[in-house]
Amino acid sequence: MQQQAQHQISPEETETLRKARREAFIASLGWKNVVLDPMKSDASFRRYYRVEGAPLKKPVLLMEDPPDRPPVPPFVMVEPFVKIVAHLRALGLNAPEVHFKDIPNGLLILDDFGDDTYTRLLDRGFAAKPLYELAVDALAHLHKDPRRNDIDLPRYDAGHLIDEAMLLLDWYYPRLTGRKPTTEMRESFANVWWGLFKKFPEDQRTLVLRDYHVDNLMLVPDTKGLQSCGLLDFQDALNGQMSYDLMSLLEDARRDVPAGLQKHLYDRYMAAMMGAGFGRDGFDYSFRVLAAQRHAKVLGIFVRLCERDGKARYLRFIPHVHRLFVLSLGNPILKPLDQWFRDHHIDIRSPLK
Repeated sequence: MQQQAQHQISPEETETLRKARREAFIASLGWKNVVLDPMKSDASFRRYYRVEGAPLKKPVLLMEDPPDRPPVPPFVMVEPFVKIVAHLRALGLNAPEVHFKDIPNGLLILDDFGDDTYTRLLDRGFAAKPLYELAVDALAHLHKDPRRNDIDLPRYDAGHLIDEAMLLLDWYYPRLTGRKPTTEMRESFANVWWGLFKKFPEDQRTLVLRDYHVDNLMLVPDTKGLQSCGLLDFQDALNGQMSYDLMSLLEDARRDVPAGLQKHLYDRYMAAMMGAGFGRDGFDYSFRVLAAQRHAKVLGIFVRLCERDGKARYLRFIPHVHRLFVLSLGNPILKPLDQWFRDHHIDIRSPLK
């Protein structure tokens, strides 16, 4: 007897199911007559809704990280977010408190930090220096705390970093050249990165937030000191190099940070870390290598967002990221990577047409 074909859920049916889950979650809290206002989404599958209404003294956020989305790494779910929130708050940093949760359906009720992301403030002409200084101070606070690694997270190891760097070959390289990478190219490309990553200092490991940039930082109203720096979008955190988040902030894929401000912030971080048994040479090295790795990854991601996901708006960021990647290749530390492109006759310095 021929087996009946399994029914494929349509996007409309999926959205109806998710809406029902949200409504059931809100109802379970006893909240009547509240309004869920969808907020602008990022490049991820997560969604956020501002929840307002008579039962609430102030707005809160509903975060939805649905279990029925396309396959993702097992750590990219709401459970890690809840765990990381608790850890960051215990260390004295301002992550949005989780008030209610429905883990099986990927739903959380969080603090609402308001609308003042760093990005919006900067776009309105807010002074950049104090905002970035606050973000750097929050990182130094995290990295100096001996409890920073008292949380079980996957390691941001060489294998993971190489997989990310491969996005350059898988997506950006074909768009640049019209060709697909060969097996030899992939193997030799991975070997170059492995040789760079194996020199990372093991004593500079920490919780890495991974997307530490102005889109995910907020100036929280009615707070002082480090509490005024609100942290967002860190559920993908891993255990990796201290330099990664500072690099993400200073070499932002979507916003240019002037060289003078970059140097000031780098020096500010270094001054804060002195006396913490901190080796600057190892930090400088990993910063430079990880900058190249992240720019390679992001170039691939932005092309993938366009070609696979239909989000062509991300192509406008490619010239900026490409410039950062080319600058990285000019550092003597990255000579093996620069030579790899030359050996394979890839004009990586040419922009996309």
